Amino acid sequence: MAYREVPRMEIGELIRRWQAGQSRRQIAESTGLSRDTVAKYLATAETEGIARDGPVPSEEQLSRLAAIGQVGPRRVVTPTDDLLEPWADQVYQWLTGDRLQLTRIHELLAARGCRVSYQSLRRFIIRRNWTRLGSTTVRMEDTPPGEVAEVDFGRLGLVPDPATGKRKLVWAMIIVLCHSRHCFLWPMHQQTLPEVIAGLEAAWAFFGGVPRYLVIDNFPAAVVGPDSLNPVLTRSFLEYAQRRGFFADPARVRHPRDKPKVERGVPYARERFFKGASFDSLAHVRAEAPRWCREVAGTRVHGTTRRQPLVVFQEEERHTLLPWDGEPYEIAHWRTLKVHPDHHVQCQQALYSVPSDLCPPGQKVEVRADSKLVHVYYKGRLIKVHLRQPKGGRATDPKDYPARIGPYTTRAPDQLKKEAAKLGPAVGEFAQRLLADPLPWAKLRQGHKLLRLAERYTGPRLDAACRRALDVDLIDVRRLERILVQALDEETSPQLPLPAPAGRFARAGSVFAHSAHRQFHPQEVTTHVQDH
Repeated sequence: MAYREVPRMEIGELIRRWQAGQSRRQIAESTGLSRDTVAKYLATAETEGIARDGPVPSEEQLSRLAAIGQVGPRRVVTPTDDLLEPWADQVYQWLTGDRLQLTRIHELLAARGCRVSYQSLRRFIIRRNWTRLGSTTVRMEDTPPGEVAEVDFGRLGLVPDPATGKRKLVWAMIIVLCHSRHCFLWPMHQQTLPEVIAGLEAAWAFFGGVPRYLVIDNFPAAVVGPDSLNPVLTRSFLEYAQRRGFFADPARVRHPRDKPKVERGVPYARERFFKGASFDSLAHVRAEAPRWCREVAGTRVHGTTRRQPLVVFQEEERHTLLPWDGEPYEIAHWRTLKVHPDHHVQCQQALYSVPSDLCPPGQKVEVRADSKLVHVYYKGRLIKVHLRQPKGGRATDPKDYPARIGPYTTRAPDQLKKEAAKLGPAVGEFAQRLLADPLPWAKLRQGHKLLRLAERYTGPRLDAACRRALDVDLIDVRRLERILVQALDEETSPQLPLPAPAGRFARAGSVFAHSAHRQFHPQEVTTHVQDH
């Protein structure tokens, strides 16, 4: 069996659904985890003091839950799979393109030399999710008020762009409340996460609340890959869902029946709102959209319910929505980054240090960056928080470096001087003179070499060698090492001869006549006689 590590955010989502009243089966179906895995995490959560009717778990409690490793299933590759794998593209074409029956595909494979059992072929297709849905259609029961909303995207048309003067394509995001069929339209140029969240925020303000479940389109800004069996939300969108309190349910790719109540919303808006109207910018379209949703789409008689969506919304659904506080939501950027050899990670074109004792270089960390703070997580545990830096900026905590290289990496000559002074007064004086340069960083290597000499030759010997070097004004660590190697520090310093005292009758050289051309001055003779 292979081990699958459950991410910390999925654990938080599991606990959130449990505290919201969902059963273990519902949690397993929503998160893609097995019921045994869900049960194990819930049991551990209760031992950690997390109650079903209690407050949201703390950061420390989630970190302990994230440390639990889980066993996940692993599919065994059979010899039959090896036989069918070269025919995978052909089988897919027969099944989806030619729309052949499985029995016919089994016969065609046998005729071409690939002889496998019918059940093996069927399992091969099911594992790849190539099975076609039957044509039987059943009507879903009406959802309770305030329970579900559906989201869909579609093209509206071209509008002028004041910045470039050219016409630019406008997309429409339609949000439909499933009970009342009341809708909201948000135009955008691109389906990016900031644009989508801005549209959802405008929708919650328009409705005055938030539905409990949101069936979203399978777009990259919100869903990690088009996995129809176990869709995974991006961390940024999942964090937004947790903040607003709704549960997101991604629809399958190219499956309009997964969100049937909104599928006709985009064509309806394009025909009744956009076509024939004159808009001079995207802002103009956005300004007109809420009015159209209230006065046109909201007051029409819906073809299915035969009621006006706005009336149903005001009478039955408005008061059932989750409260919306109206506070602006700030999007956080999540990234999976590798720690560089210099103990930093690069996020949003800025560098941030990572504690080397908790996460050595080469490991991958999860980084969450908003406009104010940057959080670094390692294996589900919060290990560092930095203030957000501008592009090209750098946030370095000297404590994040290993203790042995911290002073050097932070270019701290004062720290070197303090360490040297602890080894002896002569060592401290030697370090002071060594690093007295206006640019002391050029001497940092010699300063670290000086401290390492104490580890090899002991502090007293180094202090004696420094004293001998200072006596002869020798401020060079390499030559200081020679003194220790040759054991000159253990010898007494040679006594230099004292200079001879000045003579009593010493005279300046200018007094004496060294040239025949020098003239005689009687005043000089008088002065010398008086001196005697």
